[in-house]
Amino acid sequence: MDAFRNLFKRTADGIKPGLDVINKILNCLDNPHHKYTVIHVAGTNGKGSVCKIIESILHSSGFKTGLFTSPHLVHFAERYQINGKIISKNRLNRLIISMEKKVDSICEENNLRKATFFEISTAIAFQYFADENIDIAIIETGMGGRWDATNVVSPIVSVITHIGIDHTEFLGKTLDKIAFEKAGIIKNNRPVISAPQDQVVRNILKSKGEKVFFSNELITINKIRNSSKIKINTPSVDLPAIQFPLLGKHQLENASVAISVIDLISNSMNFEPNYKEGLEQVRWPGRFSIISSNPIIIFDSAHNPDGAKTLVQTLNELYPNSSFGFILGFLKDKDSYGFMNEIKDVAEKSWFVDMDMHRGQSASISKKIGDRILKNTETALFSDAIDKSSKWALKNNGLIVITGSIRLAEIIIDEDLNFNIF
Repeated sequence: MDAFRNLFKRTADGIKPGLDVINKILNCLDNPHHKYTVIHVAGTNGKGSVCKIIESILHSSGFKTGLFTSPHLVHFAERYQINGKIISKNRLNRLIISMEKKVDSICEENNLRKATFFEISTAIAFQYFADENIDIAIIETGMGGRWDATNVVSPIVSVITHIGIDHTEFLGKTLDKIAFEKAGIIKNNRPVISAPQDQVVRNILKSKGEKVFFSNELITINKIRNSSKIKINTPSVDLPAIQFPLLGKHQLENASVAISVIDLISNSMNFEPNYKEGLEQVRWPGRFSIISSNPIIIFDSAHNPDGAKTLVQTLNELYPNSSFGFILGFLKDKDSYGFMNEIKDVAEKSWFVDMDMHRGQSASISKKIGDRILKNTETALFSDAIDKSSKWALKNNGLIVITGSIRLAEIIIDEDLNFNIF
C-alpha cells in the first residue's frame, strides 16, 4: 500500500490540536459526516470493543453500519468497515490518494497548516460512509476527545468507556485532566452513556450539564454458573441466555455499555434490537485472544497500566490455578514501568522482545526497567521467546500471555486477522 506509506509519513509532523482544519476540510467536502446517524465513543480502554459490539447489534438489527476505529491490529484497512467487512485495499488506496490531493489543496487555498495523518484518516472514513449510503456510523476517537479530529460529529448519543491514565503527554497527568479531555465529546442536548467510573470522573462527566446514564445502573449482566453463557436484563427487555464470545469481566462491562446505547436509541429510532445474534456473532481479535491450547497462549492488546490491571483480573478470573509467564514488548511513549507494576504479583517469568518498528522500545531497555519490578526476566528474539515460554509453561502448569502493545499483533496475526505464529 504505497498510498498508506505516503499518508503515514505525516505522523512525523506530530499531533496538532484544534478542529479548524478538519472542519474546513469537511465543509469543502459538503460535510459527509452529517449524512447519516452517528454514535461517538471516547474513553481509555474498551473503546474498540464497545464500538464493535454496538456495530454488531445494529447490523444484526437490519441497519447498514459504518465502523471507524483506531489503531489497527495489522493493516490500516481494518479501521474502515461497513456491515462488519473491512474495506478493500484497492478501494482504500484510491480514497487515500484522492483525499490527500483534495485536502492539501483545501489547506493551501485557505492558508491552513498541513493536515495530519489522523485528520485525513478521519475525513476518509466520513467520505467513505457517505459514498456507501450507510444508515449509522460508530466512530471511535483516536485520542482524548475535545480536540480529536472525530469531534466534529453531532451524535445521537455520546459514549464514554472506562477512563484511566494514558497518553499523559497530551491529555494531562491526572485522572481529572484526562476525564476533562475525554468528556469533550459530550454535546448539548444529547444523551451520554458511560461505563462505571471513579468518582472524580463521574463528577467531570456530570459537570458538562447533560444527562449521563451509567451502564451499571441500567443493565444487569451475569455469567451463568458453569456455563459460557450470560444473562442480560435491560430497562426494556429480559433477554434469554446468550453465548458471548468475548472473554473476561471487562468485556461484560463493555457489553453493558453497548447494550445501554442500543436500548436508548432503539426508542428514538423505533427499531427492535436483535441482541442475541449481534452479541453471539461479535468478533474482535486481539482482546484476550486464545491463540494456542497446548500450552495455552493468549494475546492481549493491553498497552497501559489500566489495561494491564484488567488483564490480570481476567487471568485470575479464568485461570485461578495457573502460573503466568509473559512475553512483553513496549513502545517508547507508553508507561512500561506502570504496566509491569500491575503484573508483578502474577508474573512468574518474563521474556522481553524487541519492538523493531516506529516508536518501538528495545528488549534491553524493557528488561532494564523490568528488572526493578519483575522476577525471572530475560531478553529473547520473538521466535525464541515462544519456544522457551512454551517449554516453561508445559513444565510449570502455566500459560503464556503476549502483551504490552497492540503493535505486537503485527508479528503474530496475518492480514486475514488469523493468528499465525505456529
